[in-house]
Amino acid sequence: MNSDQDIIPILKLALRYYREGNLDYAKYVYQHMLSIDPQSADALHLLGVSSYQSGQYEVAVNLITQAIQIDPTQPVFFTDLGNAFQKQEKLEESVQAYRKAIQIQPDYAEAHFNLGNSLREQEKLEESVLAFQKVIQIQPNYAESYFNLGNSLREQGKLEESIEAYQQAITIRPNHPEAYSNLGIVLKEQGRLKESIEAYQQAIIIQPQFAKVYYNLGIVLKEQGRLKESIEVYQQAIHIQPDYAQAHINLGVVLREQGRLKESIQAHQQAIRIQSDYAEAHIHLAITFLLQGQFAAGWKEFEWRRPRKHDFKRPVWDGTSLKGKSILVHTEQGFGDSIQFARYIDLLPDTDSTIIVACQAELKSLFKSIDRIDTLVTEGVKTPDFDVHVPLLSLPSIFTTLKTIPARIPYLYPDVKADSMFLLDNNHKFKIGFVWAGNSEHINDHNRSIDLRQFECLLNIENCEFFSLQVGEPREDIKQYGYHHIVKDLGEQFTDFHHTSLAILQLDLVISVDTSVAHLAGALGKEVWTLLPFVPDWRWMLDRSDSPWYPSMTLFRQKKVGDWDGVFQQLKFELMQYTQD
Repeated sequence: MNSDQDIIPILKLALRYYREGNLDYAKYVYQHMLSIDPQSADALHLLGVSSYQSGQYEVAVNLITQAIQIDPTQPVFFTDLGNAFQKQEKLEESVQAYRKAIQIQPDYAEAHFNLGNSLREQEKLEESVLAFQKVIQIQPNYAESYFNLGNSLREQGKLEESIEAYQQAITIRPNHPEAYSNLGIVLKEQGRLKESIEAYQQAIIIQPQFAKVYYNLGIVLKEQGRLKESIEVYQQAIHIQPDYAQAHINLGVVLREQGRLKESIQAHQQAIRIQSDYAEAHIHLAITFLLQGQFAAGWKEFEWRRPRKHDFKRPVWDGTSLKGKSILVHTEQGFGDSIQFARYIDLLPDTDSTIIVACQAELKSLFKSIDRIDTLVTEGVKTPDFDVHVPLLSLPSIFTTLKTIPARIPYLYPDVKADSMFLLDNNHKFKIGFVWAGNSEHINDHNRSIDLRQFECLLNIENCEFFSLQVGEPREDIKQYGYHHIVKDLGEQFTDFHHTSLAILQLDLVISVDTSVAHLAGALGKEVWTLLPFVPDWRWMLDRSDSPWYPSMTLFRQKKVGDWDGVFQQLKFELMQYTQD
């Protein structure tokens, strides 16, 4: 065996090649070292590191493991072994290797840092936070550890602590675009949109070609209603990264909100060209088609909303004969969708077939009035055996064109004898029920819900009596704005939609933003005025004041984005005329 003096010059040469990026030369020299001394732990380790750098992770693991068997006292060997395991997504093995390095050298900052990364990938967030904090304790100016600490804290929902970590990373390294980017994300999650925009803009100053930041900035600008600027930054993200499918999708959404439907379709189609199975792109394309009344194209694309795999072991019904078979119809999405499309249950073939319906608990009492249903169960509860199944919103694609929407109204019949708690005073005033807010979790709620104070211009119209059909937290607005003396709060008594329907039947008119109550009033055949944003949900289509879904419904539309004042001016005029007739 040659002496260390023979190996040292060769080792120095190999390290020089390695640092210069000449990995092939470095490997050649390491292999030459091993031909001189097959038991050289350093040569085995460095050859393993070179293999790692070349993407040969299995080879790297084998070589570094051999080095450790010869010399198990070197913490760097274990750290590099952990790195190779991490690239192979063998996270538990990588954690064990890093912990061994730390056991040998407790103040080894890089080992703690890499340990934190592996733990975070395992979603062991508490442990990853401790690892990053240990790095900072050892090496207080380790900017990247503050950055990754911020990521783990954000994933834990500890937003304030996450912000502090990102800010500390920026203090240490002011030109850290990723830290500014992630800071912008957390600020947005906190609703601090102005600060979020400032953080994104700073990231762009540092790294002008950062496509992801332009994308995130577009989201915040859209949320602020700055649609033109949002479009511009999405376009910039796409200019930098033309295959950025999600940016094309979001661009299409904002274009649709501006009423630029042809361009919106083009954006979504481009996303599909980039990634043909991108369900979100197909769904948004469907929405734009349906909004224009292009039902054939729209329903076809809308089927992409369904998971490619489902929990049901039986096949999806495709419109073929149901003779002698049982079918499960299951509701999906929101209450309004379930109410709107329940009409299709009556269209199912009734020749020796059994209809099972699974619906939301809040709708079950109301759906009992649908005669065509043989068995009604609450969704999520075990259902009887069935031969085929179909999501409720897939039925229109089987039965409907724009001209053949089933509009036999009413198609829901609440049992008026079941509960008399909502009987209203039998006076001669015109009774109006109204709703101003939908589900705050709805993706488009910022466009459709409005402030209760918008209704103030109606409350002094003579011979009218007002009743709130609102449920949930927005009901508190009645007292907060001092309307409790002139608006009777019926919503406090509602426990399901059957109760809501009993109240609606006793009213003369319902005025509602785009919520389930508007659908319910329409399905009951009650006169209902629905208030819509400039570009509404697809089902209301465009440029019409009536609805093919509900003959008793009148649509009041914004003439421009955000213009609710104009809607209420028209509404007040129409209501004054309506109550005088």
